[in-house]
Amino acid sequence: MKARTITIIGLGRTGSSVGLALKASHLDVTIVGHDKDGDAAKAAQDAGAIDSRQWRLVRAAAAGDIIVLAIPSSEVEATLQAIGQDVREHTLILNLSSLQGPAQRWADLYLKDGHYVGAAPVLAAGALVDATQGVAGARSDLFRDSIMCFMPSPTADPQAVETAVNLGTVLGAKPFFLDADEYDNLVLGVETVPGLLAAALFAAVTEATAWRDMLRFANLPFAQVTLPLREEQGLVLRALNDQAATLRWLDVVLEALQDVRERVANGDSERLVAFMQQLNLEREKWLRERRQNDWDETPQPDHKPLGLMEQILGRRSGTDN
Repeated sequence: MKARTITIIGLGRTGSSVGLALKASHLDVTIVGHDKDGDAAKAAQDAGAIDSRQWRLVRAAAAGDIIVLAIPSSEVEATLQAIGQDVREHTLILNLSSLQGPAQRWADLYLKDGHYVGAAPVLAAGALVDATQGVAGARSDLFRDSIMCFMPSPTADPQAVETAVNLGTVLGAKPFFLDADEYDNLVLGVETVPGLLAAALFAAVTEATAWRDMLRFANLPFAQVTLPLREEQGLVLRALNDQAATLRWLDVVLEALQDVRERVANGDSERLVAFMQQLNLEREKWLRERRQNDWDETPQPDHKPLGLMEQILGRRSGTDN
């Protein structure tokens, strides 16, 4: 038979957007959702992101021909351990968390059956400005024109990897392949370090004499800069995953911050403005490149959506009915 059920574990912005994108694609599957927050699961169902809710994690996992993990990195190990004995032999487990190296090793440790593939969405430029969290921030086109980084292990089943890539294509993403630990190292400076800076900034403000008045008037810039604090456990997990690399990044950032301090201390407005303008030009260049999302220097195989995906699922799941 062909795959009939996709289970989404974690129904925040990412998980609910996966469900909405699948619904918009008209793929002939049933979407089961699970979230430890019952209200989030209900909201996802009300929004049309899932067909049904399953409050028991193990049952939700056992039902899926494809399982999408859209949960914080701090919850991945416990989740894989909980479902490890109940995942079926043909099932694809696609992990979208922000820490991939350890997750791959946890999958090797806990999953008795199934095929694990790590993946990380790199959203298109238009999706970066909207920081709305939870189901309220979900949208069917969240992954359109984005990159999906796939990090299969060297022993991964090629058909499982192909299924994962075609699922990404259905969501609207272009595939990009790299090693899981390499991915963690590359995003350290652009995900983990911003979170640590958010912690330092918030701590500095709350230690100030007039911190209550300051927070009363804090606006969008402060809210956006400190947003990474919402996933405190995952932030710590990523920071300690490679302590030496994290410390090197912090040293580089501290040096850059000292340079900014010296420029302010010099009081030369023209040079300070020129410095800021140059940085803004670099930022605009990055956003232009992100809008193109053409980072791959090596050709990738073409992957057809929908029809090919269904054929692959049918082959992996057994004989078509």
